[in-house]
Parts: sequence; C-alpha cells; structure tokens
Amino acid sequence: MGMERSRSGHMQPAHRLLSAVFAIIIMIFAGIVLALALGWVIPQGYLQSLLVITDNRWIIGVVSVLVILLALDLIVAAVRGSHRYRELMIQDTSYGRVDISVPALEDLIRRASRQIREIREIKPLLHYEKGGVAVDLRLNVSPEANLPAISQEAQEAVQNYLEEKAGIHVRQVQVLIEGVSFESRARVE
Repeated sequence: MGMERSRSGHMQPAHRLLSAVFAIIIMIFAGIVLALALGWVIPQGYLQSLLVITDNRWIIGVVSVLVILLALDLIVAAVRGSHRYRELMIQDTSYGRVDISVPALEDLIRRASRQIREIREIKPLLHYEKGGVAVDLRLNVSPEANLPAISQEAQEAVQNYLEEKAGIHVRQVQVLIEGVSFESRARVE
C-alpha cells in the first residue's frame, strides 16, 4: 500500500541541473545577440572568424544539436509533469486500483490539524519517496503555543490520520513554524 503512481510535479535533480545548464546557455546566447543588436562588432567578427574553420562549424553544430535535445527533454518533462494528475495508489484490489489525489491528501492533513487548537493555519507539502510519503508542514500557530509540543503533536496527528484514513505510509513529517498569529481561527467541523 502507498505505492507511488506519479511524481509530485517537482523536478528531478537531473532535470534541475539540465535546466540550469540550459539557462546559462540561453543567457550567453542572449548576451551575444544583445551585444550585436547594440552595435558591438567584436562578437560578430569573432563569430565570423570562428565559422570559417570547418572543424569549428562541426563543434558548433554538435553543441547546437545537444542544446536542441536538451530543450526538447525539458519540454517533454514539463508537459508530462503538468498533465499528470498527482496521485498515490492506496489499494490495488481484484476490482481495480484505488488512488487518492494530492488535494485529497492535503485536505486530510488539514482535517488532522483541526484537532490541535493552537494551529491557526497549515500549509502541507507532500514529497513522494519509495515506500511512502514525506510531509512538510508550514504552520502558523497561536502565541500561547508551546512550539516543541505543538510541532510534535502536529507530526503525530498528521502521520496517524493519513495512515489510518488513507492507508498511506508516512515516512516523516517535518514542521516549519512560519508565523505566530494573534487572530483566532474559525472552527469549522
């Protein structure tokens, strides 16, 4: 139970690196084009002398093909990630799969936090890992709250609630206290 079906939309480390390299290449290219547009002739003369040599044209051609492939890979990764509905398999029965969406999991996390009166606001963020889910909680709490106690209580409540209600293994729950609020939260049950 709790098997990952698709990624959460966060970029993989390899794609982040490729994005950074691609951004640097685009910045260099844009800088050269800007210099040429502003009338700086040194880059133009350098490019012309560079393209006269056949070996240099081959190198520029290979680099251009690699940049195009990199751009296509990033586009495919972006399109694939944006069209997938983020979900987690919670059960696979003889009748078929049972999945739960990320918004539904976030709603369960918010419901679990309602049990803790010192929490004014909660923003959950889910990370899929092998064998379960890691949860980051960003909390806004009342000024009377004992921060270590409220953090531990939130961790336990979220972990227990997700495991009990959704059957998902929660590997860890990390808490960040983002703010202390004097406003009272409207209790909606």
